[in-house]
Amino acid sequence: MKKLYHYLPMVILSVFLTVFIGCAEAAYFTRNTLLDPEIYKQAMDQREVSKSMYEELVRYFDSLSSATGIPAEVFTEPLDEEELYRASYRLLKDTLEYLTNPDAPKPAVTYDFSGIERSITDYISKDADERSIKKDKEYEELLNNTVKTAKTQISSRFDTVMLYTLSEKSIGESIHKHIGLISAAFWASVGIAVILLAIMIIIDRHHPRDFIYWGGLVMFVSGAMFLIPSVILCKTGYFDRFFIMNTHIYKTVTGMLELALKEIITVQLVVVIIGFVLLAAAQVVHVLYLKHLKKEYKKTHWHKNTEEEAE
Repeated sequence: MKKLYHYLPMVILSVFLTVFIGCAEAAYFTRNTLLDPEIYKQAMDQREVSKSMYEELVRYFDSLSSATGIPAEVFTEPLDEEELYRASYRLLKDTLEYLTNPDAPKPAVTYDFSGIERSITDYISKDADERSIKKDKEYEELLNNTVKTAKTQISSRFDTVMLYTLSEKSIGESIHKHIGLISAAFWASVGIAVILLAIMIIIDRHHPRDFIYWGGLVMFVSGAMFLIPSVILCKTGYFDRFFIMNTHIYKTVTGMLELALKEIITVQLVVVIIGFVLLAAAQVVHVLYLKHLKKEYKKTHWHKNTEEEAE
């Protein structure tokens, strides 16, 4: 294809248009995927995060049993894997709501600890009676510390991606107050992209066939801009190299990132394919248009040549 009309300004505008489309995509993806609890729920379900949480607690209470002499069953029997899952997801959902809604209240752990409190209290009370231990201040302190330790360990497992911890920090409060900037960035990027597109249409309005090429180029490049690094991260298993001591957090984070990558790859692959088809279509249109011009040229010059020969 020969050099297009208004090539330099159209190339410059296409570059800026691609950048702002990429900014709009990044803002939309952040707001509607990374801050959407559904993708975390999918990761938790696929990676059996609740099972990992339960197994971690069982291992901890086994070690606590060795240190305190209290049977591990006192701590583990009241535990319910499904309730652990529901409590962790509720906390995650409430935290994301807090981070994305300036009017939402601060999140808090919502888990019924009455079962484990009762189990620990009953065992220690029964053990004290059997050993004729006086239920004095020291006894109450032992009981309260044991319950507190168990509750702290259970509560610490609910923050599956550390967002609750983030919400407790100053940065979490800042996100809570200024989350609207993401939507503002999206609409600003869309607005600028529309303006740039309008300028391109005005500049090249007398050559509408070229719009197929420029549209295909912008779509192909903007799609490839996210597709290529996403494919590289996915194929190299980059997130598998993360080191996170807590298994349930590791599974949730890496599972969510893998799901996000797959979503990016799917969407951007479609965009790249459409862009490629438009670029190919632009070449076909160009060839057909050249053939049309040649035919018109032959017709015009055939009549001209015939008139000259008649004279």
